[in-house]
Amino acid sequence: MESESCDTGYQGALCIQKCESSTWGENCSQDCSTKCEDSKCHHVTGMCFCLPSFWSFSCNEATVKLAVILGVAVLALIICAIIIGVYITRRKKQKNKEVEDTISLSGELPSMEGNGTEILSSISHASAIQKDSNNGEASSSMVKPNHKDMEGDRLKCIEEDRDKYTEGDIKEDKQDGVLSDTAVPVETLNTYIRQHATDSHFQSEFSSVPMVTSSSRTAGLSPQNVKKNRYKNIIPYNSTRVLLQRDHKKNQSDYINASYVKGYSTDELYIASQAPTDRSLNDFVRMIWEKTVDRVVMLTNLTEERKKKCSMYWPVDGEENFGDVSVRLLTTHVFAEYTIRNMRLSKTGEPARNLTQFHFTAWPDKSVPESPWGLVDFYQRVMAVPGSGPVLVHCSAGVGRTGTFIGLCNLLQEAETTGKMDFRSVLWKLRQDRMHTIQTAEQYAFLHKMALVGHMTAGTTIKVKDMYPRLATLETCQEGAVPSVSYRQEFEALLETCDTTAVKFRRSVEEPAESVYQNISSVTTIRSKDRLSNIVPNERYRAELRAETQHDDTYINAVLVPNLTKDGQDLLTQLPLPSTVTDFWRLVTQFNVGLVVAFDLNCTDSDNTIGEFLPKSDTEPFENERYVVESRQKTGNSLVSEVTLTVHQKAVKILDRLSTRNKRPLTLLMCESKHLDPECALELHKKIKSCKPGGKSRVVYMCRNGADQCGLMCVQSILLDRLEADQCLTVPLVVGSIKAIRPQVIPTYDQYKCLYSVLKLAHESQNVYGNVGDVSRPT
Repeated sequence: MESESCDTGYQGALCIQKCESSTWGENCSQDCSTKCEDSKCHHVTGMCFCLPSFWSFSCNEATVKLAVILGVAVLALIICAIIIGVYITRRKKQKNKEVEDTISLSGELPSMEGNGTEILSSISHASAIQKDSNNGEASSSMVKPNHKDMEGDRLKCIEEDRDKYTEGDIKEDKQDGVLSDTAVPVETLNTYIRQHATDSHFQSEFSSVPMVTSSSRTAGLSPQNVKKNRYKNIIPYNSTRVLLQRDHKKNQSDYINASYVKGYSTDELYIASQAPTDRSLNDFVRMIWEKTVDRVVMLTNLTEERKKKCSMYWPVDGEENFGDVSVRLLTTHVFAEYTIRNMRLSKTGEPARNLTQFHFTAWPDKSVPESPWGLVDFYQRVMAVPGSGPVLVHCSAGVGRTGTFIGLCNLLQEAETTGKMDFRSVLWKLRQDRMHTIQTAEQYAFLHKMALVGHMTAGTTIKVKDMYPRLATLETCQEGAVPSVSYRQEFEALLETCDTTAVKFRRSVEEPAESVYQNISSVTTIRSKDRLSNIVPNERYRAELRAETQHDDTYINAVLVPNLTKDGQDLLTQLPLPSTVTDFWRLVTQFNVGLVVAFDLNCTDSDNTIGEFLPKSDTEPFENERYVVESRQKTGNSLVSEVTLTVHQKAVKILDRLSTRNKRPLTLLMCESKHLDPECALELHKKIKSCKPGGKSRVVYMCRNGADQCGLMCVQSILLDRLEADQCLTVPLVVGSIKAIRPQVIPTYDQYKCLYSVLKLAHESQNVYGNVGDVSRPT
C-alpha cells in the first residue's frame, strides 16, 4: 500500500491507470465540462475540444463570430511566426534532441504532473482549438514558452561524466506505430529465422517500432530527481514509473528510475530498472522491500569495459545495511554463465523476507551472448523458483538486456497459450511501458533464437523426483505422439534448433567476414594443421596460442568449453598430427593443463596421421626441439590407464630473450575402449573426477577428430556434475551449448540416448550420488 495518493490524473493500485474519459484531476474526482465534446477531457488538465460557440481551457466561455474571425487571423500570424522561428532555431540547435515537447506530437493534449493551475502557469494564455473544415478532425495550436530550453537546463544538472546510453545508431521517433498481425506459428519458427537471417527483415521490423512514445517524463526530469538517473536519455514514463513511499523526515522521495512492465498475461508484472548508482543504492533496496520483490534478475556485471555499471546492493559476506533495510547473504552458487545468490532481507518491526538473485555474467555490454543456450538455461532457473511479487529485472540502463529478457518471458508465455510468437507486438508493448527496451536490432534478432531454444527445450529440464516418469515417456512414446516426444524426436528437434541458432545474421557490409584463419600469416600452412577439413574451431571459441618464437603461429585446432562452474575452462582438441606435436605441448603449458583425457590412442600404430607425442616407456621419454616428456607410475585396467607425466620445456630464444627452462606435472588418462556403454562412461567419469586438478588448472579432452568421443565425455561430465549439484537433468540445454562451440559433438542418436542412460545409472548408484535423494521408482 502506497503512503501517498496517485499522481494527478491517475488511479488504481499501481497508479498507472488514467482517469476515465469523463473525469480528471487528483484522484479523478473532477468531472469534465458539459461544454466539452462528448463530455470528454484530458485526464490531468481537464482541457478538451469545445462544443461550437464555446472556448477557453474548460469551454466555459461563449464566443461570437467576429471574435472567431479575429482570433483565427491572429492565430494564423502567430503560427507563421512560430514556424519561421522554429526553423531558424532548429538549424542552430540540432544537437538538443533528448527533451520531450510539452505538447505531444500525436496531437494529444499535454500530459503533465500537477494540478490545473500549475499547468496553466507554464503555458501561455493564448490558446485556440478549432475544427478542421476539411476532415472534421481536431487540430490544435498553443503558444508556449521554450520548453526545450527549460528542460535542457534540467539535464545539465547531471554530472558531466555521465554517458549518454546508446547501443546503436537508432533514430528516436515518438510517433506510435500501428500494429499489424505479425505472429509466427511456433512450428514454422525455424524456417522463419533461416529465411530472414540474411535479409533486412529483422532490422526493418525493429526500426518500425518507435523507441519512445509521447508519454510524459517530467518526474524523472525534475531538478530533485534528475541526478538519480544513470543515463540522461533513459527516463521512465510518468504513467508507468515505480512510485516509492515518501518520507520527508528521512528526505526520501518517491522517485526511482524504474518502470512497471506488463507480462503476457494480466497476472504477470515485471519491474524494469536501471542498475543502482551510489546515489540511488538505498532507494533500490527500498524498492525491493516496498514492492515485495522476491526474485531479482541481474544482467550486467558490476564493471564492464573498465566502467562501473552497477553498485553492489548485497554484501560480499555476512550482513550489510542499506538505509532501513538489512541484507544478509545466505548462499552463493556459481555456474559457468550465471550465479545464484540467496539473501535474507529484514527491517525493524517487520517480518524478514527471502530474496533470490539470478545474476547472468556472460552477456557483453552493447552486444549479445555468443549463443542463446546459456540464457535459456538461466531463464528456466528463474522461472523454476516460485514468487509472489513482481520480478525485478535490471542491467545497466534497464532497457537493452532487460527488455530482451522480459521479451523472452512474454514470447514463451504467448507460445504456450496460443502456439504463436508475435515478436513485433511484444517489442511495441514493451516500449509503451519503458522507452528503448530492446535497444538494438542485434538484440531483437537474437531474441528470435532465444525464443526458439526456449520453446524447443520447454519441459526438458527434469528434476530428479520426476526423472523416472519422464524417462519412461521418452522411452515408450510412439513416433508422432502429441504432446509427448520420444528420445529420437527430441534429438532431431535439437539438431534442427542447433543448425538454426548457428546461422549468422546479416552484418553490415563494412564489417569484414569472419574467418577461422584470420590474423594468421599462412592460411595454407594452417589448413594443414586440421585433420578433417569439416571440423575446424569456431573463431569465437578457439584456443589461441602465444607465439614464443618468430616462427610460431597462434593456431591450433582446439576450442575452449565450459565446465559446470566456469566458462571456457576446459578444452576439446584433436590428437596431434606429426606437424602439430609441438603445438599440442604449447597448448598444455600455456593453458595450464593439469589433466588430459585421451581417446583413440590405440590407433596410433595404424593411423599415420597421429603424431608421436608421448614417452614409449618410463625409460624412453619423448623429446623434440622444444620439449622433453617423461612418464612414471602407469596404472590402470581394461577401461582406462593412468600415467603421470612431467613436461620439460627447453630453454629457447623467445622473441629476443632467452626463456627459462620450465617443468610441469601432468596426469594422462588413456581410455582403452573405443565405444563407451553407460557403465563404462560412468566409471570413466568417476576416474576423471578423482584426477581432476584443483585451482585454475584445465582439463583437455582429446580424440582423433577432436569432437566425437572426447565431446561425449565432456558433455557427460557436465551433466553428471549438474545432477550432483542441483538434482536436475538438463540434457538438451547442455548438448546445445556445447554443440554451439563444436557442432560435431554428439553426432548420433545412440550417443544422445546414452547420455540419459548414464544419468539414470548415476542416480541408481547411490554410492556415487548419495545426496541426490530417493525418488519413487517404477515397479
